Amino acid sequence: MADEAENREETAGASADDAAAAKKKPVAKKAPAKKAPAAKPVVKAEAPRKVALKKLDVKSLADELKTPSAVEAAGSTEAPAPKAAAAAAAASAPRPGVVKAVPVKPSAKAPAGKDNKRSLADFMGPAAHAVAMGRVSERRVIDFLRQLIMLLRAGTPILRSLQTLSKRTSSAGTRALIADITQYVEAGNPLWQAFDRHNRYFDRVFVNLIKASEASGTLVTVLGRVVTYRSEQAMMRKRVRGAMIYPVVLLIACVGVMLLLTKFVIPEFKDIFEKANIPTPPITQGIFRISDFVGNYWWTPFPVILLLFVAYKLGVNNSPLMRYYADALKIRIPIVGSIIKKSALVELTRTLALLIRSGVPMMATLELTRSAITNRRIADCLQGVRDSIERGGGMEGPLRKSAPAIPHVMTDMIVTGEESGKVDEVCEQIADIYEEEVEIETRSLGEALQPLFTVIVGIGVMILFVSLFLPLITSLDQLAGSGV
Repeated sequence: MADEAENREETAGASADDAAAAKKKPVAKKAPAKKAPAAKPVVKAEAPRKVALKKLDVKSLADELKTPSAVEAAGSTEAPAPKAAAAAAAASAPRPGVVKAVPVKPSAKAPAGKDNKRSLADFMGPAAHAVAMGRVSERRVIDFLRQLIMLLRAGTPILRSLQTLSKRTSSAGTRALIADITQYVEAGNPLWQAFDRHNRYFDRVFVNLIKASEASGTLVTVLGRVVTYRSEQAMMRKRVRGAMIYPVVLLIACVGVMLLLTKFVIPEFKDIFEKANIPTPPITQGIFRISDFVGNYWWTPFPVILLLFVAYKLGVNNSPLMRYYADALKIRIPIVGSIIKKSALVELTRTLALLIRSGVPMMATLELTRSAITNRRIADCLQGVRDSIERGGGMEGPLRKSAPAIPHVMTDMIVTGEESGKVDEVCEQIADIYEEEVEIETRSLGEALQPLFTVIVGIGVMILFVSLFLPLITSLDQLAGSGV
């Protein structure tokens, strides 16, 4: 019994072990069975991706996007393809915007000082047409500088002041000029470089003063001095031109009257004398020859004047030596030469005073003044002064040698200012004195020329009267004598 019980226990234990083993086997079989289905979806999921990548070929996508039907077909495909098509379309859509922004970005990021030689076509807006904007008068440039000073004194930043003035100005040429300056400053460049691009309106003296004032922080003060200087120079040129207009008008009137007489009046007298067989004296025959020449070649003075003007522009202005002699001849013309000379002296002394007062070194002051003066005969007097100062000498010796272009009185005053260290104040006083003299001479020029032209016209009329009426008087005397 005991043995049977033991056998049963062993059998039960074995069956229990078998059962446990049987339970473990299905678990081991199910584990790999679960891993196999998990691997199958990975393989199935990779297949559509490969197919989608094949459909997203660049050439095929570009060809399909050319036609609307291809785009619709692409929208009806699987999800990855429309997303890729949308991404490609989005990538191609901003391209026009990028192309438009290309001219702006380089100018905004351009380093200062490197864009000084760039063309205006690199900028957008009105400045692109600044080359063809036409002539801007000196008065409008001065008005622009005055308004800029007012805005800067009110605390407005430079860029904002320029932007405001570029929209406020009514003149199209001035608006384009200010717009170009504004955009160049907005690109990160200094103000003096923006002015230097337009040397037609801002000369070397102006640009160098703005450059020095920007470095020293005295821009508003220097701009005020420059505006005063340019205003006085403009008034001086206006007075001189006004003084020259009157004699030119008188000369044209006299020549016109003489042409009318020789063209229409004298030929009638000639016909009368020829038909009546009236003998003419030599002076009358000379007048008739002049009348015939004027009647046939009245157009000759116009090409001659044009030829002389072109020769002056091409020859004198392009040759420093010829320009020097021409300017030396100008200041020796009677009556008018004194005005031209004193105007050049006013320009010289005012420029010297402005540059010295603004803190520009003496050597640079003399060089800039020499380049700013229009009359080269007066300007070359400063070359000797510059050489003397460079060698450690003074201003008196070269100025004394420059007489009579530089008067001795002016030299005495400048030497006194050099000894007292107040050359700028002395030059300003000299400019005021000569400016008053120029104003007086321009006012008296008309009074001086009026009797001169009156005498010339009177002589011409007397010659015509004698040459035309003397034969008539002679013939009448002969008729009266034969009748008796």
